[in-house]
Amino acid sequence: GVSQLPAHRDDAFIHTLKVVDAIAPTPTRRWAALLHDIGKGPTFIETPEGRSRFFEHDKVGAVMAPEIMSAVGEDPQLISDVQRLVSLHMRPISYSPEWSDAAVRRLVEDAEEGRGLEGWKDLVALARADLNGYLPEPIQRGLWVLDRLEGRYERLLEAETDQASKEALGPRSPLDGDEILSLVDRGPGPWVGELKAFLLHEVKSGRLAQDDKESAAGLAAEWFSAHSNHS
Repeated sequence: GVSQLPAHRDDAFIHTLKVVDAIAPTPTRRWAALLHDIGKGPTFIETPEGRSRFFEHDKVGAVMAPEIMSAVGEDPQLISDVQRLVSLHMRPISYSPEWSDAAVRRLVEDAEEGRGLEGWKDLVALARADLNGYLPEPIQRGLWVLDRLEGRYERLLEAETDQASKEALGPRSPLDGDEILSLVDRGPGPWVGELKAFLLHEVKSGRLAQDDKESAAGLAAEWFSAHSNHS
């Protein structure tokens, strides 16, 4: 009997049943689906225009969930995981491209706290099930938002992995041997290694960024010119 009109035709209870049905049958996800909107009852108000509003129902639900689960003897860790999902379930669908990378990372970190990547996967699964719980109403926009959020996080993760790999390899010349040979009309020889060593020294000294190929090419041209004149 907790109306969600006019935004949604189903009341909160029918919607909850649909969300439970739409999510994978793991204890964490099923409990989160069952309790994600439990705070809508105590926060329900109807505006003069006839709209149903549920201010901070996610926060209220996060307080109620542990009480409900403890009463039936659930494991404390499971209760903590479900409480986190209930408290966060509104945030993924609020994503927009204007979010900073830091904001995306904060959401992921909040979801993964104590559970790692599985916590993030559970939150996204809950958000998708929440949207599917409104079928047959239009949900395409919401799913599009979640797709973009997941894609954004995957790109951030790839960038962080690449950076970590670069750091593990240690400093290196911005130009490899082939790139150096392409700069001058001269065949391979010991000079290539000497030039790479020079560029590496510039990187280690902080005068040259490891990924600054343009500046490295300029320094290489100066080095080659000086050594050609010397020889």
